[in-house]
Amino acid sequence: MNLKRQFFFLHIYNFLVSFRVADGVWVVFLLARGFSLVQVGIAEGVFHVVSFLCEVPSGMLADLVGRKRTLALSGLFGTLSALTMAFSQDFFGVCLSMAFQALMYNLCSGTQEALTYDSLKALGQEGSYLKRNAWLMGSAQVASSLSSLLGGAAALLGYFPAYLITAACSAVCASAALALAEPQVTEAQRQRTEHPFAQLGPRFRAHLRESWGFFRRNPRAAYKILASAGAATPGYLTFMYLQQHLLDGGLPELFLGAALMVSRLAGTAGMALSTRVKGRLFPLAVGCGLFCGIATCLAGAPWWPLSLLGGALAQLVFSVLDLRVDAALNDDFPSDQRATLVSVNSMAYSLLMIAASPVAGAVGDALGTPYVFLFLGVGLAVCTVLGALWVHRRYQV
Repeated sequence: MNLKRQFFFLHIYNFLVSFRVADGVWVVFLLARGFSLVQVGIAEGVFHVVSFLCEVPSGMLADLVGRKRTLALSGLFGTLSALTMAFSQDFFGVCLSMAFQALMYNLCSGTQEALTYDSLKALGQEGSYLKRNAWLMGSAQVASSLSSLLGGAAALLGYFPAYLITAACSAVCASAALALAEPQVTEAQRQRTEHPFAQLGPRFRAHLRESWGFFRRNPRAAYKILASAGAATPGYLTFMYLQQHLLDGGLPELFLGAALMVSRLAGTAGMALSTRVKGRLFPLAVGCGLFCGIATCLAGAPWWPLSLLGGALAQLVFSVLDLRVDAALNDDFPSDQRATLVSVNSMAYSLLMIAASPVAGAVGDALGTPYVFLFLGVGLAVCTVLGALWVHRRYQV
């Protein structure tokens, strides 16, 4: 395997899977087409339900039929999602597009990390995973930042051209996935490559038992997943509510895209910083959780520069934690179940989002957006302290 070629196409894939110019203003597009806010909320709910239900099965698919094929399928679903939204004339088409988009992220989530780690492991270089994955995640964050910045241009273009551009990027993304090499670390992976669909049903059931057995034997891995998902939930909700809160705090609407890009780039800086932060994972996770909680509370400041600073700091510190936990989990996971087990992390996040999103929305409707940030920040800090005490008592770490 040529690692230079492998990571060249991985960078292309990671950039394009996140470069979706229409997604930054999809709510604006739907409202302009005559859909209501209630329908927007239902469409978002469809996304999270499909994401929750399909996260682990998509990881199992990657482990059983190949990570390269699964990433290519992710790009195809991204194309389908954009085209369905572009050509849909009714609300059913909108929901179908959101379901396809959830499947795109499901098929990519866990699969890319597994392919990256096993590509390095096949050549005995898994020790460089944290640094390599930080660069890959950084390119994805840069793509998301550019998408946020170009949201205004996409709105000027109109929804149809914007979604056609998004569909074209996803199609190129699928092509980049097909150019990847499938790493073969174990004998099971070599057999899977030769006969990917042979006895798929029995293999699927056996794979599910083996993956569940891993968490029963390794409960610490489950705690790492909870720590990552618990920090990711307020991280995303902070970014989501920050959009309106910055405008309420006096930020001119013209500069909203640039402000959101700053927040995204702070996450990119955190990914670069993660490779330089040393020390044990447990104290790092506790420190990052508390710092993220404080920064999230700061994001609720009434003056928009302070609010943006809080949101950016929360993104930066969460990125440090996310990549360190991801590297630690991949060191724990066996290669044959790697994509499945990484996908459990995303499933835990989806489950927390399904619970936290409506609660945060209800707090915002009743008390205003500053209290949303207070609720998220204090909640994260309290959960960090309680979780740290429980883990310390059980494992004396």
